[in-house]
Amino acid sequence: MGSLESAISGALASSLADTVVYPLDVAKTLIQTQAKRKEDKEVANDKEEYYENTWDALVKIMKARGIRGLYQGLPASIIAGFLQSFSYFFWYSTVRKAFFRFKLIRGKITKFSTPEELLLGIVAAAVSQLFTSPIGVISKRQQTASKLGQTGFKDAVRQIYHDEDNLTGFWRGLKVSLILTINPSITYTSYEKLKDVFIKSESVNRGELLDTSTQLTPRQNFILGVISKMISTVITQPLIISKAWLQRTGTEFRSFQEVLIYLYTSEGFLALWKGLAPQLSKGLLVQGLLLMFKGELAKLMKRLFLHLRQINRLRK
Repeated sequence: MGSLESAISGALASSLADTVVYPLDVAKTLIQTQAKRKEDKEVANDKEEYYENTWDALVKIMKARGIRGLYQGLPASIIAGFLQSFSYFFWYSTVRKAFFRFKLIRGKITKFSTPEELLLGIVAAAVSQLFTSPIGVISKRQQTASKLGQTGFKDAVRQIYHDEDNLTGFWRGLKVSLILTINPSITYTSYEKLKDVFIKSESVNRGELLDTSTQLTPRQNFILGVISKMISTVITQPLIISKAWLQRTGTEFRSFQEVLIYLYTSEGFLALWKGLAPQLSKGLLVQGLLLMFKGELAKLMKRLFLHLRQINRLRK
């Protein structure tokens, strides 16, 4: 499968998966960016709702804002997810193929080692973040806005620009995002290595790098997606939280180090993994569904292109 086909199937799969579990994403973001409840049961800012857990967040959002509240910021999030996944899978496929050809020319073993897989994933994710960071910032602002009437796309754009008085606000959290490129890198490295459990055939054929995900069943792709995402999420959760705090509405933090120090000193070491349950419940479902959908879309596109080539040959 070419880089463009891989990017399209990955982006479509990501959009479908994100839409299915979007309410969990809203709940996760609100839980991760809320201040700790004081001993007198009041929140640091008494104007903000406090959420005990994922279910509590979903119920309170429904009561306060209705169904619309559960899908607050969905368009921007879907656009962000589509662009980010398209960019990531395009560059991931391009970088892997380029490095594969480089190894082939030098006569080295063409199967990627774990460090090579990690490095290729980081490079692809870093390039992707440079292009998609602004839409991600806008989506987070919409999710954390306290009033439903202030959650429009234009409202978020104006607020971000007003807060920074320049365009750099649209890349707020970019430093931690670049560090977080280790997350998809670990995810897809784990996925590539775990595939060997189900697939015994080589991923290389006649000097070409094959997309072996099409050889897996939907259930196998889903299971591998869940396991690989669990590994990466537990490792990078503190950075995920700091990014959410940097991009939330009304944030006073300027760097991810400030967020980590604040959480550690005010709430303790375990606060660095606050919101892990909703992060896992959302992340595991998304990644599992994403790889399941991507595998099936890749098979569909493969059959479609084969059919189009056959039609083209008959015309000639």
